[in-house]
Amino acid sequence: MRAIVLPVVLALSAVGSSAHALCIYKGELYSQTTVSQEFQDSRWVVKAKVLSATDHFIEGEEPWTEYQLEVQQAYKGDPPQRLRFFTFRNSGGFYLDRGRGHDVGGEYLLFLNPTPRVPHAPAAASGMVSVNYSCGVSGPWTGLTAASRAELIRLSR
Repeated sequence: MRAIVLPVVLALSAVGSSAHALCIYKGELYSQTTVSQEFQDSRWVVKAKVLSATDHFIEGEEPWTEYQLEVQQAYKGDPPQRLRFFTFRNSGGFYLDRGRGHDVGGEYLLFLNPTPRVPHAPAAASGMVSVNYSCGVSGPWTGLTAASRAELIRLSR
């Protein structure tokens, strides 16, 4: 009985404390999205450079990071030249990191929306942006395929 109870308790505690950490896209867990889908769902689509990063570890709150970004190219919308990017430091977060450190100077394709107001988010997240889907097609610019670049250009017209 103990062998069954312990895994169930651990699973429930993980879901109860970090349900927002899961990658869910339109109700589907770990969905495989396309450039076209996320382009449609995002307010801004940009190529951005990471200028800085600040980690926040506050007792009683879930850890999070704020990145300062410079928009190099806007493919959708008219974003400000500088953006403040928010992510939780959990399994559902989207990090602009390389290895164990922040990827300051790194360039990314990002499908962005204003950070949603949720009860567990810090007040500082208000006014920041987040990726449309953490497990989606946002990622390092160097990892973008030729087909994805062509689709991005086609969609931006």
